Amino acid sequence: MIAGYINRLNDTLAMLKKEAQLAGISFPKMVWQTCWFCLKTRLGPRYFVVAGMARKNFKEADKWLHISASKYYNALDILNPPLYRKITQSKLSEKALYQLLHIPTAPMLGYFHPIVGVTNSGDALQTVESLQQFLQQHIGSTVMVKPLEGFGGAGVLAIAIRSDGEALQLQSVGEQRPYSVEKLISAYQQKGRQPEFMLEAYIQQSAQFASFNSSSLNTLRLWVLETTPHKAEVIGGYLRIGRAGKVIDNASAGGIMCPVDLETGELQPGLIKKTPHRDEICQHPDHGALLAGVLLEQWQSIKQFAEKVLLSLPHTRFAGLDITMTEQGPLLIESNVAPDKDGAAHGNIPSIKLRYAARNLCVK
Repeated sequence: MIAGYINRLNDTLAMLKKEAQLAGISFPKMVWQTCWFCLKTRLGPRYFVVAGMARKNFKEADKWLHISASKYYNALDILNPPLYRKITQSKLSEKALYQLLHIPTAPMLGYFHPIVGVTNSGDALQTVESLQQFLQQHIGSTVMVKPLEGFGGAGVLAIAIRSDGEALQLQSVGEQRPYSVEKLISAYQQKGRQPEFMLEAYIQQSAQFASFNSSSLNTLRLWVLETTPHKAEVIGGYLRIGRAGKVIDNASAGGIMCPVDLETGELQPGLIKKTPHRDEICQHPDHGALLAGVLLEQWQSIKQFAEKVLLSLPHTRFAGLDITMTEQGPLLIESNVAPDKDGAAHGNIPSIKLRYAARNLCVK
């Protein structure tokens, strides 16, 4: 146990030493700033480093706009009652909710399940044969296949559907792996449970969003908060960009996170989760696409869309909304009603606003 503590301490000191070099300050100053921040906020040293708080361009006042995990989750329990969170945590109920509320999102094509599976037109989607017949109706297109629950993009496949004139040919877009209908079903077979998954239409993102990385669907993670009754505000966010050849943009898959200036929609230098140090990524490391300094098109419309979505969700006063841009306008991918608090460090988002909103709600 003592050895474990010593190893963690050495790792922390090594992290702070490297961050001091990147920030251009002395190691003692780095240690002092970190200790003062941790004592005052009850957040850890890694959070301090991930947020880049020792860097010269980080405002001193912004350090104190971040709240501890306990304060964050206490505020979350008030803003988003836990009993209602399951509505959007299951993609099946989430899609049904968006359809009922007329929130623009990727059309759901079908739900495969051996007993209750159904297509969007009402036909059964419960067997190998019915899935084969369904996919044949979409030859020449790409469909998204997703597990009903999960995070980090796990289990998400983009399947290109082709035919050689006789047999159906399925291939995952990112991995370029061939699939049979049987193999596709077994990929979503969990031990002791029936296989089930959703099929969605493949989204054609806007030319600008595709320019960041064409293989992945690139999305904005926007933190949206109901600050006063029936009035929502985007309090921060970042654009998530996938790596070359990848379908998903999630940071867990190596994706890049570029914070967005809330006033202008300008992308800031990006970072990745692989290291706690902000890499200040200005161009895509795989193909050189410009990132930092790019102004997002229709930024004000995107913010208004996000705020309208939050106000539509039942018993939800805060969410991390995943939004992409198409040529027809913004599109909601999913809602995260309990986003990881460290997202505030990635995008320098003032999480203290959640505490204020929760306190005001309790007073009323």
